[in-house]
Amino acid sequence: MIVVSTDGSLRLIEQEHHAHLTGALAARMPFGALDHAAFVAAARVHDNGWREADATPTVDRAGRPHTFSSAPDKTYEAVWRRGIDRAYRLDALVGMLVSLHGSRFFGPRTSAGMRSLAKETERRHVELLQQLGYGRFVEQLPEDVRQASDRIAFLDAVSLMMCGTLPDELTASMDGTEYMLTRSQTTVTVTPWPFTTGATDLNVAVRYIPDRVYGGHVQLREAVAAAPVETLSVRVQ
Repeated sequence: MIVVSTDGSLRLIEQEHHAHLTGALAARMPFGALDHAAFVAAARVHDNGWREADATPTVDRAGRPHTFSSAPDKTYEAVWRRGIDRAYRLDALVGMLVSLHGSRFFGPRTSAGMRSLAKETERRHVELLQQLGYGRFVEQLPEDVRQASDRIAFLDAVSLMMCGTLPDELTASMDGTEYMLTRSQTTVTVTPWPFTTGATDLNVAVRYIPDRVYGGHVQLREAVAAAPVETLSVRVQ
């Protein structure tokens, strides 16, 4: 869950909805060396494992909603196991791109379950590289796979900024170029412009709940269930 404090409320955006934004941005990218359909699909589903976690949100010890970055290791492991498995069932390349994306964030997670997931993920990468005729070394990813993975990481950052998280200003690299990303409200400006279309307006589903301490998981879930789903217009330019 993306949680943003705004005007006395907490704005909640489910990870899958953020990922749909990422997919919409991916569809507007120039064709890369990898199959474009697989690239767009991977961008769109890269956070699908959060579906169940976002449907049953939890609070931390301070009574604040867990975000995607503060979720405990047990939740994080379950999220990525589900998400990677679902992606592989869609397509081998989609699965590899989603698992490569997830593995970017495994390092700081040191529980036994997360260490096991990291090893399993790397083994799966090696097996798939061999099946696709790419060789067997994850450290030497084929250029087309590496480019697609790096592009998803870049678009993920743009989408997260559009949703209101990450700093208001940061740099990110893609295809050997460094980009400046700046946010004002729900508009993100990307310089230089990387897309094949002009400025783009997109919609994302949001809920608003009171910005306060919650007395437990049940109380938070009741507040979320009572909050109507609204549409937030976001823009990249």
